[in-house]
Amino acid sequence: MKITDIKLELSNSHLTINLLLYRTVKEIIHSKISNKHILKLIEELKLLNSTQNTFEDKKQILLDFTTSLSSSDLVQLRLAELIETSILEDIHFNVFKLSLNILRFKDYILEKSKLYSDNFKACDDIHIMDFQYDQNMLNLPYAIRVSGALLIQVLFSEIKESNNEFYSSLRSDIAKINEIDPETILQIIFAESASQSIRSSSGSNYEERFETLLKANGFSYQGQCFDKKIPSVEYDFKINLTNNKTIGVSVKRTLRERYKQNHENIDGLEVDIMLLVTLGVDLNKAKIDYILAKEKHFIFVATDLYHQIDYFYNNSRVFPLSELNEKLLIKISKL
Repeated sequence: MKITDIKLELSNSHLTINLLLYRTVKEIIHSKISNKHILKLIEELKLLNSTQNTFEDKKQILLDFTTSLSSSDLVQLRLAELIETSILEDIHFNVFKLSLNILRFKDYILEKSKLYSDNFKACDDIHIMDFQYDQNMLNLPYAIRVSGALLIQVLFSEIKESNNEFYSSLRSDIAKINEIDPETILQIIFAESASQSIRSSSGSNYEERFETLLKANGFSYQGQCFDKKIPSVEYDFKINLTNNKTIGVSVKRTLRERYKQNHENIDGLEVDIMLLVTLGVDLNKAKIDYILAKEKHFIFVATDLYHQIDYFYNNSRVFPLSELNEKLLIKISKL
């Protein structure tokens, strides 16, 4: 079967009503009203929907209500503009109320998904520079998005299938609005919020973890700087030992071809030794041989990988990061 053989169709009415729902939710967010105000608006809309007032009267009542809802002129203006442009017929009152409820669930789902993502945080017995710790940190932000998406599916299953009175107003609004798909819209809104929580765990984050290790071990160090003798050589950290030796540190989560950087003879540098700090996941024997071909160069790798790979633990100039301390560095600076 070819992809061109698949016929996908979407009616204009289906798109229009869900676009209105999405746009309304986004504009409510933009209005920056508080959760307390959202609840008050929901209660007001419940009352309006139960009255026999005309469409025009209900809309005016809602507009008047917004003026007393917030003391902020800007919030009042944004809400008034939203009501004027998005409530164009009677059923749109239900769309507006549904939008407010979606926002309430969005915040709840986001917080709940963060609790589930905590399962990916490293355990106490995993070293901060271990490969497993690194993988946990990579999973952490994405677990928020995945668990949130799954929780939204569970939520709407509950709404549709349970008789819980808590969902009765939601079920009523959904039933009244033809072709509305609040689950899809909540998925989109949630994904946008979750994306703000997703940050790359490579690069600077790995450097931050190494700096935490330096602080925990009481090292005297300097952050990103250049060699005084060869300015083209850049150090991520420069460690000052109590025996007056100086160590240049290159911190690279993964190497690719970057292991050839900062690879100068020690005699030409201001530092006494050079350390390459890396996970070790893409550090093979050929790269190790290349790096250690020069004297006074040493490698520190993730402890869990160090104990698994023979060309790590059989090499006297490759060390596990869990053993990084001043005593060890003073020892290797004398080699």
